[in-house]
Amino acid sequence: MLPSASDRVTRLLARASRVLPGAVCASARANAAIGRPFFVSRGDGAYLYDLDGTAYVDMCTSHGASLLGHNHPRIKAAVQQAMELGFVCSSETEHQTALAERVAAMVPCAEMVRFAGSGTEAMMHGLRLARCATGRQKFIKFEGHFHGYADALNYSVMPPLERAGPANHPIPFAESAGMPVQGQDALILVPFNDASALQAAFAQHGSDVAALLMEPVNYDQGCIEPQADFARLCRDLCDRHGVLLFFDEVLTAFRMAPGGAQQYLGVTPDLCVLGKAFGAGMPISALAGTRAVMGHLKPLGESQMSGTYLAHLSGVLAASAALAEYGAPDFYQRMDGVAQGFYRGFEQLIGSTGAVVRLQYLGPRFGLYFGVRGPVRNYREAACRDLVAELVFIRSCFEQGVYFQPSPHHGFSAMHTQADLDLVLCASEIALREVRRYQQERH
Repeated sequence: MLPSASDRVTRLLARASRVLPGAVCASARANAAIGRPFFVSRGDGAYLYDLDGTAYVDMCTSHGASLLGHNHPRIKAAVQQAMELGFVCSSETEHQTALAERVAAMVPCAEMVRFAGSGTEAMMHGLRLARCATGRQKFIKFEGHFHGYADALNYSVMPPLERAGPANHPIPFAESAGMPVQGQDALILVPFNDASALQAAFAQHGSDVAALLMEPVNYDQGCIEPQADFARLCRDLCDRHGVLLFFDEVLTAFRMAPGGAQQYLGVTPDLCVLGKAFGAGMPISALAGTRAVMGHLKPLGESQMSGTYLAHLSGVLAASAALAEYGAPDFYQRMDGVAQGFYRGFEQLIGSTGAVVRLQYLGPRFGLYFGVRGPVRNYREAACRDLVAELVFIRSCFEQGVYFQPSPHHGFSAMHTQADLDLVLCASEIALREVRRYQQERH
């Protein structure tokens, strides 16, 4: 049974359905667990408030963008400053330079930076830059890794297993209708955490490959870390074959360390894209990399990357404020302390309720694999999760005032307290018992 909607929600849903496809502004905002979008009136700290003013603990946090929660005073002050400066766009100010200097001081590979809007936009420009810098056309990506919605990159994020090909030699699957059929010609697809398959791909195609693209931690499949030495192998193979190592840190940037996953893993790429938490809720991303590679961007080189809204002052000032917060001496220690208590509590609930679900986590972001018992190391193992059981869990939590978005990954912000997450654990206990009943009935 779907949660009932109030009159206000019903009326807004009817209005939105007439003018917005599916009543949403982004496909991912359709919530299958509650049968409609989750309409909110405002956000504050760790909470979202629906149209009737009911509070929900937010375990989506804007798909990871709101690492500082909602309505953070420093982000509000930054946007206010941008407003007072006239919301300048399409002009350079001192603030873009200051932000680039801060990024360079925090992110290992970032000798030079250029800002963009969305992660999709920055990844699109980054791939073109890699091709320009190397003079090569092909690229390698891992099955299950998401690099935005550009035609060249939107392949094999969540392919149906019956259309995905052999596990050790996956077949590219277009994630959207309308993509050009020749778009996959340059793509070499490899299973994640499979050293032999990656080595074989480099042996066959290495001299034609511009870049190896990867989520250094595959949050877009929940939370899958590279196995021991796999990230180092990626770096070594790229060096051996003259290929650029390109980290998509849209989700990992500033998530578990000030320098993101490249600091956490101890592996420095040639290029990276920063997004989501970078702007703490404001729309800004960054393409960053070594001076040798970034020097191929116009006006220094021949690779184009331009646009009226690149480095809009509102996003730039918000990102500067966010990075100041992330750079505080105890920021990650405080968040890790809350995280460990929550994860221990959730593991105990899995044991006490008997629900079959695998929890994997790193920092304040985690994946739940319903129906899975063992470690999840790649897309094929992640794809075995029970999506119906996931919806049972999310629907039950929603009825108790905890908001999860149907997604492989969930998480919390620096504004979530232990008391907030205790509320999540209380709701999760009831939800996991419902999942257990569903699993028993199914089997």
